[in-house]
Amino acid sequence: MRSFRSLLIRIPLCLLCLQLLSCASIGSPGGGPKDETPPVLVKTLPENNSRNYTKKKLEIYFDELVSVENASDRVIVSPPQKTPPQVNAIMKKIVVELQDSLKANETYTIDFTNSIVDLNEKNPYGDYAFAFSTGPDIETLRVSGIVLRADNLNPVRGILVGAHQDLSDSTFIKDPFLRISKTDTWGRFCIKNLKPGPYKIYALDDKNRDYRFDQAGEALAFPDSAVSLWTEICQRYDTTWIDSLTIDTIQLVDYLCYKPDDLLLKLYEEDFGRQYLVKSERPAREFFSLIFGYKADSLPKIKLLSPGPTDFDEQTDSIKWYFCENNLTNDSLVYWIKDSSIYRHDTLHIQVDYFKTDSNNLLSPACDTLRLFTRELASSARGGSLPDRDRNRGRRGDREQDTAAQVVPVDHLKLQTSIKPSLDIYSSPRFTWETPIKNIQGDPFSLYRKKDTLWIEITDFTVEPHPEKLRTYVLDALWDFEAQYKVEIDSGSVEGWYGKTNAKFSQSFTIKAEKEYSRLTVSIDGFEGPAFAELLDKSDKVVRKVKLEAGVADFLFLKPGDYYLRAIDDANDNLLWDTGNYAMKLQPEEVFYNNKLFNLKANWEINESWNIRDLPLTEQKPKDLKPAQPKRP
Repeated sequence: MRSFRSLLIRIPLCLLCLQLLSCASIGSPGGGPKDETPPVLVKTLPENNSRNYTKKKLEIYFDELVSVENASDRVIVSPPQKTPPQVNAIMKKIVVELQDSLKANETYTIDFTNSIVDLNEKNPYGDYAFAFSTGPDIETLRVSGIVLRADNLNPVRGILVGAHQDLSDSTFIKDPFLRISKTDTWGRFCIKNLKPGPYKIYALDDKNRDYRFDQAGEALAFPDSAVSLWTEICQRYDTTWIDSLTIDTIQLVDYLCYKPDDLLLKLYEEDFGRQYLVKSERPAREFFSLIFGYKADSLPKIKLLSPGPTDFDEQTDSIKWYFCENNLTNDSLVYWIKDSSIYRHDTLHIQVDYFKTDSNNLLSPACDTLRLFTRELASSARGGSLPDRDRNRGRRGDREQDTAAQVVPVDHLKLQTSIKPSLDIYSSPRFTWETPIKNIQGDPFSLYRKKDTLWIEITDFTVEPHPEKLRTYVLDALWDFEAQYKVEIDSGSVEGWYGKTNAKFSQSFTIKAEKEYSRLTVSIDGFEGPAFAELLDKSDKVVRKVKLEAGVADFLFLKPGDYYLRAIDDANDNLLWDTGNYAMKLQPEEVFYNNKLFNLKANWEINESWNIRDLPLTEQKPKDLKPAQPKRP
């Protein structure tokens, strides 16, 4: 009986304990406002801006759990370190251990930028830097500014910016930076704890992390002159709040400014790429192609090793046995073989002499020997089509009687054209043939204009070979708005190099009406030499380019739409934006943006005036053309 009573007492006690345990179980709170409060700095060991501190370990304490995001990229140490420091977040503190030996009488800066956040909600502590000196004095001067891309004025994130007190040009190449910073999302930088004196400030996309410009592929920016550093008293408004909605007082307060704080560095890549033979192939018997890694000033020399054509003696390298179809940069080349005694062979053995980039990034003579197989032969080597072709040959006799009465279609020389049913008033139709042209009989092209229901022949036009495209011809004529035209090519009048002739061609088209176009005329001030203007779409891509004539950019026959405008100081008058060159102390050509959106409508003319110096470069580029960025603090 006693045991039964004891059991009755114990059961409620167990249930009560289970309920209490469930109430005390660990879990996330359900609801409540989100924590938006950043961590609070409690103390540092040693104190910030300590002097005569010679240890390598630093500790920074906060009021809550913290972490350091992407420390290897966002924590910057000056002077720059050969071995990166160890940066660890341990509960409520951050521990930094420098790995390099400390220099005597040197000011060290550990710039965390905005990498410190609380552990749970990732609220940033803000821009924070810790400094100490191994000697009795600590340096305090700063220099700040922004890095923009030279060609499009976009801010550049994550670029190293460094200072040199040795003002000789070779220092940037030979010696690491004295002190460094990195650009933030908005392209801004601040180099802290500098000594007095003039400096040259550089920007560098330091690919090998040696803090100097020693690789031709590294993007860079360099100054035209040195800068001196100073401080001055500035003023700003300081607001005191009673609560989150009510202002107590607004006061004008003094604070210390570090100057200069508006340096502008324009980042560019030098005209460099590794030149080497990337690919060689022979898609058809009649031609082969060579692809190179970068543009070249000259074409390679091609020597045929085997087979040798029967009538060339032994000097095949001095005989032009091919046509070379090259692009503007000479890095994509197609070689059309002239002689049938060569292209009928399944395999060609050639020698290619060209300039190749060596380990010192210099162009040196190189010689490659290549064996070029037709794709058909390469396919058969992999177990492909030749056996099937032989079987087909075996059956050919069985089919000869059936096919004798069939008409075999003529394989004409194929033609591609840029003609569309509706053409712009400034159009010059292009005609691209399947192969190089061997012979054109007479005047095969005819042009007609429709009047009422009749086609009237026009003789005032030209058809000329394209100056840069081997197989392309260009038709030029003065078109009339809303007129209907027709172009014809007589059959058999154009013969390709390999015996094919063209089929008859006929296509009509209509020129657009004048009222479908818009016109933009801009008077541009601020240039002292040659310049050109570019009309841009909403993707910052060039739609039209015109040279400035007497300071005026006149964009005729534009399609209605939204456009932006930029102008380039064209120092060498080549209608191209040219990059810089550090060895020659040549800055990239200047680019300016008009920050206005031009909304052009059909049958409209707009006249504008623009001074390229009215706004600083940092404020010129329209917001819609910039890459997406977080809100600026």
